[in-house]
Amino acid sequence: MSLLIIKHHRPYQIALVAICISLALFVSIWFFLDESHWSFIKSRLSVSQQARKLFEENRRLVKENAGLKEQVIMLQRTTQIDSQAAAELHEEMKKLQDDLFKVRGELEFYRGIMSSTGTSTGLNIQGLQLRQIPGEQSYYFKLILTQVAKDDKVVEGTVEMTLEGVQNGVTSVLNVADLMVNPSFDFSFKFRSFKRIEGNIMLPEGFIPQQVTVRLHPGDKNLSNIKRVFNWVDLTG
Repeated sequence: MSLLIIKHHRPYQIALVAICISLALFVSIWFFLDESHWSFIKSRLSVSQQARKLFEENRRLVKENAGLKEQVIMLQRTTQIDSQAAAELHEEMKKLQDDLFKVRGELEFYRGIMSSTGTSTGLNIQGLQLRQIPGEQSYYFKLILTQVAKDDKVVEGTVEMTLEGVQNGVTSVLNVADLMVNPSFDFSFKFRSFKRIEGNIMLPEGFIPQQVTVRLHPGDKNLSNIKRVFNWVDLTG
């Protein structure tokens, strides 16, 4: 007796299994064949992360650089201020040294006058001092007159000053009154024991001074005129 075997035909299941197997094979093949593509994607992601880190580092460095620039500017300003202060201090010290030199010169000048008055009597021309004004053809002069008398009498009169030198190869004698910067300068004197006459003169262009002659003309006819000659080099040396 033969047996009847009934088989169920499932075409959809077979088709589904075939599709799944085909898809799995396709993905596997695509994955293995396109491994370089995945490596590229991974490398791009890695580069992107590195770029982000570099960007953050660059931003930090830019910020630090800006801070350093500000510090450099502050240091430069401080250096400029220090340099300016040092220059001003140097000029001030130079001025003080010049003033000290002048004061010492004045002291020696008056010491000479005081020592000379101890041995002289009557009206005298005790000293003449000259100083050139820097950058100009002008000079500052200071003439000292003294009188040593027992009766303490006031003496008066006028001063005559002449400047002898050479101009254009010719000997010339100039009246100091004509060289005064202040044309209304008063050369008269009236004092008991001490008189200082000072002012500024302007020398003519090309004039080479050699000596200064000072004459005193007292108003009292009983007193004699007084004359003293000064060498220009000695006065300005």
